[in-house]
Amino acid sequence: MQKFATKGNDKLGDNCFVVSRPVGDSCPPSCEFLGNGCYAEATERIYKNARNAGLANMITEAGKIRSMILEASKKGKSIRWHERGDWYKDGKIDYDYIRNVAKACRSIVDQGRELPPMWFYTHIYSKFLVDALSPYCNVYASVHNIDQKRKAESKGFKLFAWCDTEHEYTEAKPRPTAKAKVEAWRETVPKLVIIDDERF
Repeated sequence: MQKFATKGNDKLGDNCFVVSRPVGDSCPPSCEFLGNGCYAEATERIYKNARNAGLANMITEAGKIRSMILEASKKGKSIRWHERGDWYKDGKIDYDYIRNVAKACRSIVDQGRELPPMWFYTHIYSKFLVDALSPYCNVYASVHNIDQKRKAESKGFKLFAWCDTEHEYTEAKPRPTAKAKVEAWRETVPKLVIIDDERF
């Protein structure tokens, strides 16, 4: 079976299966977080087993992915693809992996069965990725500026996660160790921001 965590983090809660891949190995080198404060890199440094579980997901099989999706459905769980990592392998898009996920999903749908709610965020702006997986998942392009949003739109993305790395809309988040400051910071984060006529 595909390696997954049966419990999410503080944001995801415990009603979610979380699939991860190794940071860096599966990420596009253009990712602005890579080597620049990426929380997932820090997680892998602290928890060595997290990286090992992610590495196991670099080898994929449609049958194992299908089993994991059916297990999530049976337990009433959603699936977050890639809390850590992305759809790359060996410096390029992992087409085999994407095809395996799509094949697993298609086989379930073709049997007249429901898929669980599934989603992912990606820094890979690829038409192939959108076309293959948007019928089955909510596919979000992680974007840091208008140019990236336009590039993602040109590849067919319709959902976006805005990363305010330039702190145009929010102050920089304090380090997690400063819990009181983090809580105070959360109070300053706007509930709604309109960017490029879209609500975030």
